[in-house]
Amino acid sequence: MRPAPCFRLCFVLALATAALSGATLPAASSNPAIQTVDLQVAIDVPPTWRPFLDDDIAEALAGRLINIFQKRGYPGRIEQLKAGTLGAQGVPQIVIRLVEWRIGRSGHADCTFSASIHSAAGEKDLGLISSSAIFWPHASGHWGLNRSYDTASALEDAAESAMRDLYGRLVKTNLLPSLASKK
Repeated sequence: MRPAPCFRLCFVLALATAALSGATLPAASSNPAIQTVDLQVAIDVPPTWRPFLDDDIAEALAGRLINIFQKRGYPGRIEQLKAGTLGAQGVPQIVIRLVEWRIGRSGHADCTFSASIHSAAGEKDLGLISSSAIFWPHASGHWGLNRSYDTASALEDAAESAMRDLYGRLVKTNLLPSLASKK
């Protein structure tokens, strides 16, 4: 009974070695198409007590921005710049500095940030952009399970509203010719 498991193990190892030694996929040998970036977004988040949370917040805001810009008809490819990375030369860049994104004492979700645009056509400070959304907790009890969903929904609504305002301000600057006002 001992030789059967040993035989299977040797057979599997031989197949794996043969597959890894010379087998290559045709897609791996061809050069991938280079995709250019039309707009870069850098989001500066104030430090929190959890460093990975900063990255999550920046990604969530960048996702809202990309979603709003695509809904409004922006045809280009948007890329988020991670903290500490430099953008490509000659590519327009939006810099967002988050001030706050939280549920306030009044029961509103607040999203406040300052923004600026840097492009070949010029640079412009877009000022402070702020938006609020109503937080409606529907969960029973103070620490209900639906409370986190209600919180996320309110924060998302506030961020989307602020990003729509940002898009409107960018259209007015005429620094990005591919931006068009929503019909």
